[in-house]
Amino acid sequence: MTDVDQTTSGLGVPGFPVFDPDSLLRNVLGIEPEPLPDFDPPALTPMGVPLREATVGLLVSCGAYFPDQPRLGQHSDLSYRLLPRERGLDEVLFGHMTPIRAFALADPNVAYPRDTMLDLERDGVIGRYAAAAVSMVGSISQFDELATGVAPRIVEEFQAMGVDLVLVVPFCPQCHVAFGVLARAIEKRGIPTTSITTLYKQATYLKPPRASFLDFPLGCPAGRPREQAQQREIVKAALEHAEQAGPDWELERLPFQWDADGNRDWEALVADVYRLDNAIRGSVLANAAAHTQVLGGGNEREFAVRCAC
Repeated sequence: MTDVDQTTSGLGVPGFPVFDPDSLLRNVLGIEPEPLPDFDPPALTPMGVPLREATVGLLVSCGAYFPDQPRLGQHSDLSYRLLPRERGLDEVLFGHMTPIRAFALADPNVAYPRDTMLDLERDGVIGRYAAAAVSMVGSISQFDELATGVAPRIVEEFQAMGVDLVLVVPFCPQCHVAFGVLARAIEKRGIPTTSITTLYKQATYLKPPRASFLDFPLGCPAGRPREQAQQREIVKAALEHAEQAGPDWELERLPFQWDADGNRDWEALVADVYRLDNAIRGSVLANAAAHTQVLGGGNEREFAVRCAC
């Protein structure tokens, strides 16, 4: 269960080591982190059916798309692509130009867990994986438009598919902010959501509904590349937490380790991935400069009321 202090807002004291994205931004990219919005806990929309009967939708921020679809923009793109469940991953491309895309290029299921969802459907863990996933590039800072314009359209897409629960899979640091807002906005509009986050701090501030924390590298919210059995157990655990979650917000810590012995060398690996890919590193800096709206700073409650999230 979570080690977050539920009586306080913002960052609790976890009592275990977690990855520090602020250090990555400052020391590797030379970017000063933006203040995070410290939201109140969300009101939850009850799940209407048991997980074993539920149609589960997938909302990913890695910018997955297929060659016959328009490419997604690298940042500030409020459009999305529908990824049909019957299309395999051998053709999938990624529009998100973040260095951590290297993990998804090695195994798309770590960021777009399509095969994992189909496995869980076959095993009867969920009733059905939805007809299509919704994919965006989560490097977005137009939060008003995201909550009031994009969220209702995505809700309509999932409602048309008969979705009972949406699994939200954020990718990079900015994705965790944007998709935290998006998850809250979808929940407020009547579809239950659950998120797998790899950034503890962002989750405790944004408070996406029914969130699970996975202590894995950025870019691997759905498991380690090519570890199919582990990927399945991670997503299953997050979905089961969603079904069991009570009315009070909590951050469930998933019981998985990147290395079996608990070694945290992967933190240096993430930093090296950002440091060494100069071309994509430049795109990260450009994306950061393009972000225009900052949520943190005391206007969180006004924003939440205005944008219904």
